[in-house]
Amino acid sequence: MKRFVIAGAVVLSLGFVSAGKADAQLMYGYTVPSNGGVLSSQSYYVPGAVRTYNSFYSPYSGVVQNQVYSSNMFGQTFSRGYGYSPWNGAGYNYRYYQPNYFAPVYGGYNYGFRRW
Repeated sequence: MKRFVIAGAVVLSLGFVSAGKADAQLMYGYTVPSNGGVLSSQSYYVPGAVRTYNSFYSPYSGVVQNQVYSSNMFGQTFSRGYGYSPWNGAGYNYRYYQPNYFAPVYGGYNYGFRRW
């Protein structure tokens, strides 16, 4: 029993000595031409979680679309997005959140028009 206590104390002390700040790490990101516009994406990974940002912009039509998606190893997911087209004034936004694998998703969608 004594050796388990000593081994536990050694592991715990090593954990405190080597503990540092775990910042998000950019694993990949890219920007490419797509459908007459520019699509860019970035994904950040941390141990047990991921967050992805996607955005699209068309300089010809003025259309803007953005999305962020996050999830972790406990089943928590979150997504939010919005878009807008100046040609017809239509816009949308949505968001949803799922607190764990077993709970139902809740969130909402909104569609509307901006009048100038």
